[in-house]
Amino acid sequence: MILTKLLVSITALTLTTQATAVSSPVAVNWGDAALGNPQDTAYVKQRSEGEVTLELWPQWQDGMLVVEIRANTHSVDLSGVNLREQVRLMVDDTEVTPTEAGSLTGHHAAATLVFHLEKRPDRFAIQIRDVPDVPLRLLNWPAAQPASQ
Repeated sequence: MILTKLLVSITALTLTTQATAVSSPVAVNWGDAALGNPQDTAYVKQRSEGEVTLELWPQWQDGMLVVEIRANTHSVDLSGVNLREQVRLMVDDTEVTPTEAGSLTGHHAAATLVFHLEKRPDRFAIQIRDVPDVPLRLLNWPAAQPASQ
């Protein structure tokens, strides 16, 4: 039984990594971060797959949209990724550059992006360019919910 579950999981993982890079809402377990805040300051976490898998978790904090970004890869050097140059927030037909952006290094990396805004956005998109092997990743909030099975 355990072997069957393991084989199914490996097959699903293989199919996922071979698929075209897409952005989709997923439940990403980041420890206590998944608990959120009683004032609903967190947005749904999303993942964009490719040679580099990116997981983003936006949160509203004191006039700032703070985005935790995690990158995982086994084949790409992330040190050439410049988040300040390659990421844009699209809100109310305005393109916003991060005021702060950490860096990604290694094969399993985490960084924080900070966007200063006048009010908490209900809808926005995050655009990420040229993170191998995907020329443009576009993640939208509120995230579309997966279709019912």
